[in-house]
Amino acid sequence: MSQYLVTGVEAPEAESTSGSDENSDYGSYAESSYTATSSIFEYQYENGRRYHAFRAGQYLLPNDDDEQERLDMTHHVFRLALDGELCATKLDDPMRILDVGTGTGLWAVEMGDLFPKTEIVGTDLSPIQPSWVPPNVSFYVEDATGEWSFAPDDFDFIHARTLAGSILDWPSFLQRCMFHLRPGGKLEIAEGRANFWYARNSVPSDSYTHQWLSEWRRLSSMLHFDVFPELSGFAEKCSFKNVKTKEVVVPLGLWPKDPKLKEIGRWFKAQFLESALEAYTLALFTRNGGWKEVEVKTLIAHVKEEIEQGRMQLYTFCSFLTAEKPK
Repeated sequence: MSQYLVTGVEAPEAESTSGSDENSDYGSYAESSYTATSSIFEYQYENGRRYHAFRAGQYLLPNDDDEQERLDMTHHVFRLALDGELCATKLDDPMRILDVGTGTGLWAVEMGDLFPKTEIVGTDLSPIQPSWVPPNVSFYVEDATGEWSFAPDDFDFIHARTLAGSILDWPSFLQRCMFHLRPGGKLEIAEGRANFWYARNSVPSDSYTHQWLSEWRRLSSMLHFDVFPELSGFAEKCSFKNVKTKEVVVPLGLWPKDPKLKEIGRWFKAQFLESALEAYTLALFTRNGGWKEVEVKTLIAHVKEEIEQGRMQLYTFCSFLTAEKPK
């Protein structure tokens, strides 16, 4: 199998090819929005993992404690990719911010601390966010793919991260963002590219990692997981202005020479092997690929073992799209 490379982007230089890797009231919004009633907490269980009950089966990733820990580690990876910043967008005293798909709410909470005079709203399918948050931060259960319970021109900034695979109609999603942004408001979509590339043919065709990656690509392509290359075109067609993209290499492990990439790789590998590999694979392979749970978990175990050996120089990207609503 030939190596996968992103056009115009070189793979990181490897240090070694072998060895081991070391709340506020919103009035009409609150009345019309979904609330965290007891039924929402009646979670669904599948393959030993817990999934949200609201719009059950719509989202492939679990919402249990392991997944929440992974989301917080992923948050740290994004901050490392942005040199410590919380977003790639420059903000000047925004009044209202919306975080779509807020997950554990960590990004929203840290933004609330950074902008104490700004109202920050986080929405998600799962009510897994903390109850102790800054007074300017609130969370609501809402489906990002349906109609939003906000007024038009309501937000100065809309932030969405790692929604690939859960948003099937991205033009409609971007139109909602446009509708609810004030004129001159800003949008940022951050994605971890749902794919891997590798250098120097470091993933042999007879490896378990190659088998997993091939099946992942086949099944995930049906759900449009790796949507980032098309987002800028979608945004421009939705009449967003100043559409820009930025991609930061994210290695899987400590194999790059560059110290910054090595540190990103350390954290990314930890969240990937501890939770992400299983979280992204289990539901996809069993629901869409017809695999049995034991088959998937056996393959995952072999992939973990190969990656721990440090010989497979895999990498992906933290990718950011920024845009503005015309004034």
